[in-house]
Amino acid sequence: MLPVIRFHSFFVSSSRFLPQVPDILFVKILRLATISLLVLSGTGLLANPFQKIHSEINESLPGGEPGMFRLFGSQSQESEIHKLFSVGVNASGEDEEVELASLDLPKYIDVSPVVSNTVVHESGIVLKKYTVQKKDNLSKIARSFSIELAKLKKHNGLNSDQLKIGQVLEVPVQVKNASSSRVVLKKIFILPVPQSRVTSRYGRRVDPFNKYNRVYHTGLDLAAKVGAPVLSSADGEVVFTGRNGGYGNSVTIQHKNGYKTVYAHCSQILVEVGETVKMGRVVALVGRTGTATGAHLHFEVFRNGKIMNPESALSITEKQVTRLPKSEVAGM
Repeated sequence: MLPVIRFHSFFVSSSRFLPQVPDILFVKILRLATISLLVLSGTGLLANPFQKIHSEINESLPGGEPGMFRLFGSQSQESEIHKLFSVGVNASGEDEEVELASLDLPKYIDVSPVVSNTVVHESGIVLKKYTVQKKDNLSKIARSFSIELAKLKKHNGLNSDQLKIGQVLEVPVQVKNASSSRVVLKKIFILPVPQSRVTSRYGRRVDPFNKYNRVYHTGLDLAAKVGAPVLSSADGEVVFTGRNGGYGNSVTIQHKNGYKTVYAHCSQILVEVGETVKMGRVVALVGRTGTATGAHLHFEVFRNGKIMNPESALSITEKQVTRLPKSEVAGM
């Protein structure tokens, strides 16, 4: 609540220095000034640091949700929560967070995105070279390799059954492991704060600042100690760093295939706009800057400008197939 200043008493007591002007005139001037101030504050001329991110979320919420934190209550209550986000409830503790945050961290932390790594064998035809021995004939050779005589002759371009000792034949043989491939299944995104605890998920939830209201939460909250490393969830380019209203110190990273991730409430930011980062790069430190009930990372994921459930993004995998060099087939 704003402090109350007794302007009326001040103006009346000061009027003795201006005896030519009646006290009633000062009262009218005071009323006019008060009305003017209320009109100006209601026109939205005062900058709202939350407006930028609110507008972006407002355009991308699924199902036509009209706001990032859509209140299922009265209009006055919705106005109050937006005021709270604009001001920030933990501003007094932010200096302490900066002092507590540890900078003794590696630039990268290796968090493997691999879900599975297997070798797959595929059946097919391999060619076995055979040198004709004494007492060999085509029928005997075909039987020993379980191949039809006609196929053996056709593959070697033979018009007769006559063979010469030392003659080299190519025998096409069907085997189960004619070729092999390594199949790696890995996640597109990793959890940005390893060993963290999920305290709030994407979707509608109880308003953490007013238990009688429900709000639309657009990210995944990962609780951790102040100063814990925040990792880039995937390869990409840093497109925003800095203060962002209720989000506090934030980092935004653009990824391939139209993905974008946001890391909010950080105590410190360790990357710059334009920097190319790899998965696992330490981009910031966990904090509670902006509007937060405690130390945590607020993690958001966009796809082509539309907000999506971060847990759905974290579950997406891609398959990489690498053909292995041909190896000899046992017994051939």
